[in-house]
Amino acid sequence: MRLALLSPLPPDPSALAHHAAQFRRALNLGGIDVLTPLVGQRPLDNLRAARAWVAERDWRGVDVVHAELAPGQHTVYWVMQALASLPSGPALTATVHAPPGLLAQPLVAPLAGLYHASWLPDWMRQAGAGLAAPITRYNDRRLARRLSGVLCAHELGDAGVAQLARRLGLPRERIAVLPLGRHDAPARPLPPLPHKWLCMSGPGQALRPLQDLVTALTALQDRAEGERPDWQLTFAGPTAASCFQAPRHDPLSRLQADPRVRALGDRIAWQLDPDPQDLPALVAAHHMLIQPDRDQPWGLDGTEPGPTSPQAVRELALSIGRPLLVAHHKRGFDLSDQASGATYTAGQTATLVPVLQNLLSELDGLRAWGQQAQQCASARAAAQMSARYVGFFQQVVASSGRRATK
Repeated sequence: MRLALLSPLPPDPSALAHHAAQFRRALNLGGIDVLTPLVGQRPLDNLRAARAWVAERDWRGVDVVHAELAPGQHTVYWVMQALASLPSGPALTATVHAPPGLLAQPLVAPLAGLYHASWLPDWMRQAGAGLAAPITRYNDRRLARRLSGVLCAHELGDAGVAQLARRLGLPRERIAVLPLGRHDAPARPLPPLPHKWLCMSGPGQALRPLQDLVTALTALQDRAEGERPDWQLTFAGPTAASCFQAPRHDPLSRLQADPRVRALGDRIAWQLDPDPQDLPALVAAHHMLIQPDRDQPWGLDGTEPGPTSPQAVRELALSIGRPLLVAHHKRGFDLSDQASGATYTAGQTATLVPVLQNLLSELDGLRAWGQQAQQCASARAAAQMSARYVGFFQQVVASSGRRATK
């Protein structure tokens, strides 16, 4: 089988390029010949240019064209639109990185220009995206109807997949959830007591969820009635100084000035601007990863997540064998991996306090969660993920025959 992969690839430093490289290796391991026609290609900024680019190439020897669709990938989106308009050609598939949409960004002027004007205030750019939402959804559906299969790299659950299918106007059976492969970091035993919890955040993440976590910890200490609770929380992540972001996007530095944090004293530790190479040791030194933020794999300006993003740290924690405590959001997609750990309702600190109390009293449950995380990690090793990817594309080629219609 020959597959054309439309995606940025290394030496592009983005997380999407790193994922695409892993994806390509998994396909090669399964015997699929992967072509990368966009490597070295200058950006294509409209459908007319993409159609000319597609017409210059022979697609008859390609079984499947697979696109990594994420905010900022305009060239990939335009090329897929051009390929979808061909009267005959290879089957088309895509990985959705920003559910519930394909691109999740406006491309039609003048709202696209408003959205991508980085010098404008965020609220104006968000307003532009909101006004363009019906057109964006229409374009997504028009392309989705021509896709023979859709991969989602996040564990959405049945409700999330159903919502994605409705948003794209696709039958549920055309969507497959194949999460990203795990880190290569080996599993490590839990550290000795007292309980050590880790919360990773950084520029671009909201301050309020971190403040809610501090409120819950304060309530937890007050309930101890003078006794010394056996726990410590480490706030870690990059700051604006290391990311060249405005101070208002630096929640950790702002949190340090919170009087409630100071009142907790040595219960709170800090690991600001950690070296990415030190992250496995940092995660392994804690019993659990707490994620109070909504997972935001893509920023407003199309920037992609680095090693300290919620998704990357979550994958690392599960590989090492650390369970998760994740905020559950009532609206939108919850991209948290529910393989091991617990959830609480975002914005409601009263639901978090009893969860933290149970963690302090149920060490056996913590160990069991850690074992589940390790099992989940081994299920996503390279060989297992390769077989699942290959099976997906074999099924697409066998069933499509370009039968996906408008």
